[in-house]
Parts: sequence; C-alpha cells; structure tokens
Amino acid sequence: MGYADLLRARFPDLNPVVDDLFLLEAHQIGELTRRVPASDLGVVLRAHPLLHRFLVTRCPEAREPFDQMLAHQPDVAVDDVAACEQAVVWEVADWIVYQRAPQDYDTHAGVDWTIAAVTQVTTLTDKVVIDAGAGTGRVAFDAAPMARHVFAVEPVATLRQFMRDRAARRHVHNLFVLDGFLHAIPLPTSSTDVLLTCQAVGWNLPDEIAEIERVVTPGGVAMHLFGTPDVAQPHHPLSQALQQHGYHPRTYRDGALTVHSYHKTIGT
Repeated sequence: MGYADLLRARFPDLNPVVDDLFLLEAHQIGELTRRVPASDLGVVLRAHPLLHRFLVTRCPEAREPFDQMLAHQPDVAVDDVAACEQAVVWEVADWIVYQRAPQDYDTHAGVDWTIAAVTQVTTLTDKVVIDAGAGTGRVAFDAAPMARHVFAVEPVATLRQFMRDRAARRHVHNLFVLDGFLHAIPLPTSSTDVLLTCQAVGWNLPDEIAEIERVVTPGGVAMHLFGTPDVAQPHHPLSQALQQHGYHPRTYRDGALTVHSYHKTIGT
C-alpha cells in the first residue's frame, strides 16, 4: 500500500482538491518534487498556470525544477488532468490536513501515544525536553507534566497555533512552541537533556542527526519513535541508518499498542 492509499484510509472525509495546494508553506513546496511523481505534478502545473506562479513565488527555489518538469511535459487529455490532480493532492494529503483541519490530524494520528515508551528508556522528571517535528504536540503534552520545560519545534504555522491554543486551554505553562526544523533547531548547543522525535526523522538524516546531537547536552538522550512496524525491520534503510549513527533499537508494547524506538546517549 502506497502512502497516498494510507492517507485515503486515514482521512476518508477529506476530499482534497487542487486549490488546496495554495495552502502549502514554502518548505512544503520545496519538497513537492520529492513527494509527488514528476509525471503527475507536471500535468497539474501545466494545467494550472496560476498555481504554478503561486508556488514558485512562495518558494523561489522550486522554480528551476518546476520549469524543467514543464519543459518535458506533453499535453494530456482533460480526464487525465483530473486523475493527476487527485494523485497529487492525495500524495500530500497530510500537509493539506495540517492546514485545513489540524484537529483531524491530531485525532487520526497513526499511534495511540503512551509516554511510557520514553520513560522506560530515560527519565523526563525535571528535564529540559525538545519534541522536534512536534506536529500537534502529542508527545510534548505528555512530557510536560514531568519535565521542567518542553520545547515543541514545528515548521508548520497552523500546527504551532494548534499547540499554543491547546496549551492555553489546558493551562500548560512549561511548554514553549518554536518555529524550526529537525535540521535547524532554534536552541543553543547543549541546551536540552532529552530530545524526542515521533515519526519525524529521516528526511535528511545526516543533517538532522548532526543538529539533534548538537542541542543535546553530553550524557543526555536523543530518541526517535515510530508506530510503523516496517521501520523496526533490520533491513529498513532508516533502521539501518539510525543504528549506523549509534542508535539502539527498542520495542515498547502495551496491549495492541506497539512503539518502535531508537535511542542514543550523547557523548558516549
């Protein structure tokens, strides 16, 4: 099952349309050529010149690859355009949900979270914790009752506002939401005791690992968690890469819940 099929199953009521692509942020536009087949994206850009203009204005770095794509894109039938539109929007349906309905993304997250998957490896009590690639903050909010401070680092503006609103409603005063990426965390070197990611690492792993290990104090712990069983397989590229960087695999089970993780004590 492809990623678009998984998103269709997870968000059956979404009904995304091509105009939803106007909601994308610059960093998402820059990733379109990695997320979407060129044959489908090229058809959509050719059929919607206003969308093309918007995307390259919002993300100038996308202009060259998009123009190259269009230069090799033949004309297609109207029915084929509609099929390509649906292929494109479903490949990035998670990004569309971030923008249109972050509460739905939070409700339909792939893992019914439990912080015990973390606390069996390392304590969070009175620690400074970073949840990097925080999404809607499920990990951050579970860590907050134990931690001294939690920094939720997330590049999508609607998700950051979702977390701030939730923190206000719940009167969580030790959670701080920051704009940033896994490869560009806006905090000083050696500033955190525990850094967590949940199904977020792996887009540019060498740069992400370098930045993650920069902000974790020596003796602190970096931990990456996944709800998908394929990442636990020894032959999975991400599993192999994390272990090559010194991260140790572990599986947490509680009834039907399974969380796979990779953790490392920094500086050892």
